[in-house]
Amino acid sequence: MKQTLLLAFLLLFLAAASAETYKWVNEEGVVTYSQTPPPDAKAETVKIKSAPASSAGDSKQRLKALRQKLADSAEDRALKKEQKREAEEIAKENKHNCSVARKNLEQLTALGNRLYKVGDDYLRLTEEDRQRRMQEARDQIKEYCKR
Repeated sequence: MKQTLLLAFLLLFLAAASAETYKWVNEEGVVTYSQTPPPDAKAETVKIKSAPASSAGDSKQRLKALRQKLADSAEDRALKKEQKREAEEIAKENKHNCSVARKNLEQLTALGNRLYKVGDDYLRLTEEDRQRRMQEARDQIKEYCKR
């Protein structure tokens, strides 16, 4: 019984492997491929080349390489996602720092030599300290307010 099944399978495989493929062009210029030739047209026999059979070891190696490539790809996506999140966080911090620096410069420019609250204390800045703080605020604006 096993030999009969094996023989039938082998014959079926050989018949499929030896099947011919035909190619022809109809009146409209359409190219057609088929396993049976057209009844009323001239057809060309085409040889189909199949991929060579590979060993189990080769298949395992290719599968291993594909799995590694997939893992690398997933790792790259995770890294890019983390970098994007960090960039967004930095942009948010820069926006806040820009706003604070602009506000500080505005107050230092508008108020002149008045009292400033530093923590719980009030201080009167000298003109030199005021100018120095204004320059620091301008430097911070250049650093944090880039567009």
